[in-house]
Amino acid sequence: MSRLAPATAINVVATDRPFSSFAFTEAHFAGTAPIRRIFSLGRGHGARTLVIEDVPAAVAVEDENTELTELNPDYRMGGLKRISFWKEPFSDSERITSLGDDHCLGYAILKRDLIPSRGVDRWHVFEAVFVQNSHEHNYCPAGYRFPFRAGGKEFTVRGCLYAQQNNLNKACAQVALRSLCATYLGDADLTYRRINDLASGGDPNFNPANGLDSVKIAKVLDGLGIPFFDLNYLADPTLQRDFPYQKLVYSGIETGCGSLLAFKLSGPSAPAEGHIIPCFGHTFNEDAWGPHADVMYFTVGAQIAYVPSRAWTSSFIVHDDNLGANLCIPQSFVKDENAGYAVELLPKGYSYSGALAEIVASDYFYSLLPAVFNTGRGNLWVNRLIHYVTDQRLILRCVPITVNGYLEYLGKAEDWEHEKENPQSLEDLTALKPEKLWMIEVSVPEVFSTNKRKLGEILLDAENPLSDQVDGTSFVLARFPECYVFFDSISSTGQPSFLTSPSNFKSHLPLLTR
Repeated sequence: MSRLAPATAINVVATDRPFSSFAFTEAHFAGTAPIRRIFSLGRGHGARTLVIEDVPAAVAVEDENTELTELNPDYRMGGLKRISFWKEPFSDSERITSLGDDHCLGYAILKRDLIPSRGVDRWHVFEAVFVQNSHEHNYCPAGYRFPFRAGGKEFTVRGCLYAQQNNLNKACAQVALRSLCATYLGDADLTYRRINDLASGGDPNFNPANGLDSVKIAKVLDGLGIPFFDLNYLADPTLQRDFPYQKLVYSGIETGCGSLLAFKLSGPSAPAEGHIIPCFGHTFNEDAWGPHADVMYFTVGAQIAYVPSRAWTSSFIVHDDNLGANLCIPQSFVKDENAGYAVELLPKGYSYSGALAEIVASDYFYSLLPAVFNTGRGNLWVNRLIHYVTDQRLILRCVPITVNGYLEYLGKAEDWEHEKENPQSLEDLTALKPEKLWMIEVSVPEVFSTNKRKLGEILLDAENPLSDQVDGTSFVLARFPECYVFFDSISSTGQPSFLTSPSNFKSHLPLLTR
């Protein structure tokens, strides 16, 4: 891949004032918005030096050139630049050998495409990866450490791969898929030919410049072996009422896999085709007013099963190939009537959506709550939980975890009073099955938003098809202050019953983070 190819020429550029990113990109790359955004990211992260290298086409770039030549016989690549951004000021390329990954802010591969017969002469961002904003309320679990070379030395930078369409062999859907799928698979050499071949299914009339519809997107994900859950709001607009796109997008982000969001354009000159973007992170506002005010002011008297943790999300962190990398979009900025299609990528081996798991877990919670209360009625935190449930202010957050991961989490955890779990209890849980689980964390507003902690969790089987009945089929266990909860049986009247066993944890534990 050109990320790792030896450079044929190298130039080191200081970016301290009076260096101007605007002037530089206008002079060398025609100043397109995504390229300007790349340089703005470097500036925003405090880049002091650019390393600019001419590199040969290799692997994914070389494959694209072949595909473009097949589509346009007079195609040629007019240039290929690898640009890396560095915190340290230096002027000698020999200095690069003394730098480490922590000095690097990101890299970009900029490519120039020429097709004289079509009047095409333009630069675009073939790919780029940048570190995420260090703001404490930014969360980007969907990421991978991408390797690249600078000055003869190999480095890695963690982020979600960005790519820009060229309207030749890739439109917004292909670049959105490559962004997420390369990151998900840890395969930076994923090619557009591979994506287009999967999408076309051998159709000789397929034109990659026209983009991909929802059926073709699903073919690509299936072909790459990536499990997913999708909803087509264009086909059934009523889905937006019961299952808004925000629920799917947020769930994919929290799993660390990412999501896709397609939407219709609007305005007097809007074209008929839509646009699609990859979503891989979110911001978190611990002082959010909405989650508290909704029950108090705007849903008075309504039955609310729970408040989703995404209520504290201000924005989704996305790439937009037209506008640039690592952008924040308010989670409800795309109007419901514009949302067309949403895709939640799932972890390997997971058979259904985390957004669905959260809904089913809420039903289990209310069914097992009497068992929790009977076991821990003298516990202050159990009583507080009951109080918040009565006020309809229960918080749920769904994340994936394995049995081993859960046991490791419990083994390291301390409650607020520094209590540790009884080792025998952990030993008893080693027989849990299946291996892959959805963990739905249960909390209350102040504990969740301020302390990033929870009062318990419900574990559901993620490997087998989800049962939406409270019949124990998908239930694995639950944990709350002073007790573990296990499914027992269904009575002749259809009511579930649960058994409990003791836990040393008497108060709240940290949320699971990655």
